[in-house]
Amino acid sequence: MGTLCAIDTRPRSVNPNTLAAMKDLARGVERELFHRSMSGQARTIYEDERRARSLSETRFATVFQETPTGKAIVDLDGRFSVVNPKFCEVTGYSSDELLSKTFQEITHPDDIQQDLDLVAELIDGHRKIYSLEKRYLRKDGSPVWVNLSVAILRDALGAPLHLIAVILDITTRKHSEELILNHQHELEQRVAERTADLMRSKETLQAIADNVPMLIAQVDSELRYVFTNARYKEIFNVDPSSLPGKSIQAVLKPSVFEELLPYFNRALSGDRSTRDDIRYDEHDGRIWRATYIPDVRNGVVVGFFVMSQDVTEQKRKEKTLTDKALLDHLTGLPNRAALMENLTHAVDLAERGLADFSIFFLDLDGFKRVNDEHGHDLGDELLCQVSERLRRKVRQHDTVCRLGGDEFVLIASGAKEHDTCSRIAGEICTALAQPFHLRGHTVRIGTSIGVAVCPAYAVITPEQLLASADAAMYEAKRAGRDCYRFAVEVQLQVGHD
Repeated sequence: MGTLCAIDTRPRSVNPNTLAAMKDLARGVERELFHRSMSGQARTIYEDERRARSLSETRFATVFQETPTGKAIVDLDGRFSVVNPKFCEVTGYSSDELLSKTFQEITHPDDIQQDLDLVAELIDGHRKIYSLEKRYLRKDGSPVWVNLSVAILRDALGAPLHLIAVILDITTRKHSEELILNHQHELEQRVAERTADLMRSKETLQAIADNVPMLIAQVDSELRYVFTNARYKEIFNVDPSSLPGKSIQAVLKPSVFEELLPYFNRALSGDRSTRDDIRYDEHDGRIWRATYIPDVRNGVVVGFFVMSQDVTEQKRKEKTLTDKALLDHLTGLPNRAALMENLTHAVDLAERGLADFSIFFLDLDGFKRVNDEHGHDLGDELLCQVSERLRRKVRQHDTVCRLGGDEFVLIASGAKEHDTCSRIAGEICTALAQPFHLRGHTVRIGTSIGVAVCPAYAVITPEQLLASADAAMYEAKRAGRDCYRFAVEVQLQVGHD
């Protein structure tokens, strides 16, 4: 840094005053050196700040001018102060043209008020930034959609200086959105038209279904109604319009639902089924036939259709024809044909070990005498009264048949014990031994009964069983009449699997 010297022409002693002067001089030199050092540091700091400011300005200029989004600095009155090339490209104006305008002048009239309201909130400090989608009017008058983001720059005291705007051209996106909206609107129109067509078709279907003389319904896989016709009002006293979504179980009587549930399940498993003896109401004499048809969509059963028709008259005619074929015209009891049909079914069950039963072969004692003494008319009336007494003596699930003439056969299901069969035969003998009153005449008859027991797993034909009971009946006649005898059991072959 250099040397400060005090030089004289001769040696001398330094007195206090001289020494003080030297110290003052040294302090002056120190101050000069200090000021020189501080001046150098200040120049260094200034140069660093200058370079940093230049770099920041360069960076800002690069970001502002070169980025692919429009940028602008706008004063508080809305006038553009600085704009970048991208913003000029978006609006179609040159930089000089934009700097002579406000953002209000190039904003679409429908979008100005919202933009002004947001700028006011920004200046008042209610917002720090805002964004919106708006339209600028290009120089050629065409609109351009942009996404505008605006922030405010304030000084150290918080006073607003100017606005900084970032503009992104979204015209292509808006055009795509418009195409999508138009397509969606077109689809909605088509759906509306198709829905109207379907409604008209549904109304037509409903009108047809309502006028068909049968119950028609569509049911889903959860056993809930999807569609019903007007006859549900007549049969179940419910409003058909209230049924969609409601469970079948809520409409049918519990006993009817339990009877039909297996048919519902069969339909849901893909099998078509029919039941023709349905009574929806025990107080209603009508009989219905219902067909359950699986509703298959794309190979999956989604429910089933119900077609239920009143077959009361048909059943009546069938019963009439059946009665003529299987009922005795005089007594109304099942005839020989019905006996053999019932007996064949009972023997089949017994052979498979599913049931056992006994048959009672009755032949009236003294009937020929009544017929000869009082005529065939009273004989026929006697047969009718005998039939009525037999009906009252047997159980509901037993069957009494008139074989012909004065011969009757009783099929008693479940009766296999000798004690039980003896009691039944004894009660029949007692009942028929009571006097009969026929048009002023009182007559007495008796009956001889042959009993044949058919246990489970018995291997025998209906004819053999009937012949066995017939033989036992003749044993009773030979024993004095008005009694019963059992068939010889060893005549029945009994086998086991």
